[in-house]
Amino acid sequence: MVRAEPLPSPPASEAALAAGMGGTVRSQTHWRKWALAALLFALALVPRVLDTDRFITTDELFWIGRSANFAEALATGRLALTFQSGHPGVTTMWTAMLGMGPEHARALAGGRREISRREVSQNPAFLPALSSARRAFGVITAATIALAGWLAWRLFGPGAAVLGGCLLALDPFLLAHSRLAHVDASLALWMTVAVLAALVRFGGGGLATLALAGLATGLALLSKAPALFLLPFVPLTAAVLGRSTALRRWRTLRDVAVWAGLAALTYLALWPALWVAPGETLGQLFGFVRDNANPDHGVVADVGVGTAYYPLVLALRSTPLTWLGLGLLLVCRPIGQSARAAICLGLFVLGFGLAMTVSAKNADRYLLPVFPALDLLAGLGLAQAIRWLVSTARRGPATAAAAGAALVLSWVWVGGTWPYLLTWANPLAGGLPTAHALVASGWGEGLDQVAAYLNARPNAARLRVGLPGEIYTTVLGAQLRGQVAPAEGADAAAYDYVVVYTRNVQLGERPPFFDERFLTWTPEATISLANVEYAWIYRSGVGAPVGAAFGDLLELEGYGLDATTVRPGRRLELRLRWRPLRPLPTGLSLAVELRSLGSGAAIVQDLPLASADVGPFHPGGTAAASYAIPIPGDTALGPYAVAVRVLDAARAPLALTRVPPRGPAAAPEPDAVTLRGILVR
Repeated sequence: MVRAEPLPSPPASEAALAAGMGGTVRSQTHWRKWALAALLFALALVPRVLDTDRFITTDELFWIGRSANFAEALATGRLALTFQSGHPGVTTMWTAMLGMGPEHARALAGGRREISRREVSQNPAFLPALSSARRAFGVITAATIALAGWLAWRLFGPGAAVLGGCLLALDPFLLAHSRLAHVDASLALWMTVAVLAALVRFGGGGLATLALAGLATGLALLSKAPALFLLPFVPLTAAVLGRSTALRRWRTLRDVAVWAGLAALTYLALWPALWVAPGETLGQLFGFVRDNANPDHGVVADVGVGTAYYPLVLALRSTPLTWLGLGLLLVCRPIGQSARAAICLGLFVLGFGLAMTVSAKNADRYLLPVFPALDLLAGLGLAQAIRWLVSTARRGPATAAAAGAALVLSWVWVGGTWPYLLTWANPLAGGLPTAHALVASGWGEGLDQVAAYLNARPNAARLRVGLPGEIYTTVLGAQLRGQVAPAEGADAAAYDYVVVYTRNVQLGERPPFFDERFLTWTPEATISLANVEYAWIYRSGVGAPVGAAFGDLLELEGYGLDATTVRPGRRLELRLRWRPLRPLPTGLSLAVELRSLGSGAAIVQDLPLASADVGPFHPGGTAAASYAIPIPGDTALGPYAVAVRVLDAARAPLALTRVPPRGPAAAPEPDAVTLRGILVR
């Protein structure tokens, strides 16, 4: 057995020199950490402060309004009104308030706690306030990303921090949401800082990291309720990483108590509603959390999606580089403290994903807090691969080259979807077409292009535009010179244009006058993002368009109804827009049929071609005529289709000389046009 002899101690002068060199190395390492933090700050900041005036999302109308109310509550001393939402969104309101400034906040503040999207959207201060607030979010986000990179260096070393920090700074999904005045990015980043700081502290870090963990936990809790996940997770981390001796255990317990106290102090200090009405504020908060954490309504209860929803989101919204780094981490596993920290980050990802799965609501952005952790773990995997494959002397250049390649690819992905980063989807998972088909899409992106198209029309300020639902009308209305209203009623002629947004289609919110089973409606313009259609713009001044010509005499341009549901014994009002193509012979009349879609029976009404309110029937002009169609009291209940014919003086139908675009349910007929379906009930 060979024994290794201990090396002799160096002379005192050499020991002092070595100690001095160690101090120099530590100093160099310290400055390199801060240099990395500065680099990540700049890298994250630039794309978050550019084009902040491009498009708006539905919830930003709420958060800008809430932030203005928050500012007004502080200014007037009505501190209980700083409770604006159960999310609670306090960090969002502080950031947006400071970003928009007191002048815009005063202009946007409402007289009540409930926010009206319409009031906010029509306020001239909204768009400049939103742009300024977004820039403030960009600065805060860049700072937290820099801080996360600094903590990652402490946990995993310089290579992993550089690579993971680059992935984090330009993660398209995180970037998309951190460019908005909203709560999800704030939640994600403060949770990330809290977990990383706790890992550093319980792995042997100093008291500063413990203070940072407590502060970040409080800020995460002030951002959004899912941060409650930190309350069991951080103590679990302490138990996993803490030492086994009795003294170490007591120190760990002390640290957990300090962490909890700092989090509570931060929570109390930054939410003034707790100063004056703690019971009421917390009661409303926990009521909100209870309603949104009901497992009976989570994705596990959705048979169409089930527990695969968030794994699907993860696959679609992550990047190929993240996949590569995580795969390499499984092969090139770290050891020691880095391995334990990586396991804890992995448990955070898994645990938070499970918690979101049983929550009452689901959306892809709700999984956002796991993405920074995955980016940093992917950076660790890439660094481990370099460590295994490259000699010590060449690791620095290899890491720099890998970071450069990651940045180039990230800029390509970001640039390919700019500024509509919400459309990002992993090309390896099928890209945006797959994401669009499987995950809810459309939060307002693309409606800015709709507004730009309509604002360029003649007399744009006088345009009447219809759009299904109330939510998206406010998003479009904030950017449109004309008037926007929910597309209601059965006559499209109430509007000059009708817009259908992709989210309307996903929710089945077609306007009542849409019935493309029988007649198709070609949009005047289509807005596409990343080669996927997001919005359709229809001209509707003549009603739902038909474009049929009878006997080369009369064109039926469009139609409308007063209702799509009618009771027996009542009347249905049919409005038709006509354009004579040449002088009309006398004796023309109209035959309107209500055809049963069940039995095939028809109710036929012969009517004069024109009613009292019709304009002159002369070539080149147009005439809008209304026809009252009585529904007999003994009419069988069920679905019917409305069809029209034009009859000559001898009661013979005129042949169709121009056939309109037909839907899949409309069989070709030589002399009749089926307009749409109605329901008799």
